[in-house]
Amino acid sequence: MTESLLVLLLLVAAGVIVYLVLRNRKTRRPTPGRVDPLADQPDTWDPLKIGPADVITYAGIDHVVRGTITLSEGGMSWYEHLLDGSTGRRWLTVEDDEGDLELTLWQRVEGTDLTPDGEVVVNDVVHRQLERGRAQFRSEGTTGTPPTGTMEYADYASRDKTGLLAFEKWAPTQSWEVSTGRRVTTAELTVYHAQPGT
Repeated sequence: MTESLLVLLLLVAAGVIVYLVLRNRKTRRPTPGRVDPLADQPDTWDPLKIGPADVITYAGIDHVVRGTITLSEGGMSWYEHLLDGSTGRRWLTVEDDEGDLELTLWQRVEGTDLTPDGEVVVNDVVHRQLERGRAQFRSEGTTGTPPTGTMEYADYASRDKTGLLAFEKWAPTQSWEVSTGRRVTTAELTVYHAQPGT
């Protein structure tokens, strides 16, 4: 009789333990794990919403947007973004030219005395002036420019329009900065916004 009672007590105790373990599993909240920071990124991105701290992948290399300059002239606006990656710094210009989106990657040319006067030859290629003007600007993040001001620019292109050349003079400096550029498409870039949904 005592042996039966002992077995019965052991079965009841085992049942209570199983019940408590199962109940504890149901009521325990899962501990939050690491969250994928890109999970909320949309499949498409808007080039006109690029800004500081975004990451842009081009040719398999990630570039952080260090700063953005917004330029305006005669009712038109465009953007220049300073990209910093493992291969150095470059600029990405984004312009909505009467419904045509133009994206251009620029690389600074150092140690040149070139000025935007007449035809300009770079790497044995003749470039002709397309347009010239003066724009107002404001900057955010790291750009190397004052927060606001004016700048002069002159845009050049080779005869076949594949080689681009830009001259920029940021007040109060008196020297021209020279950059070579090439057009890119949205398909060549992947953008991860620092603020998902923007």
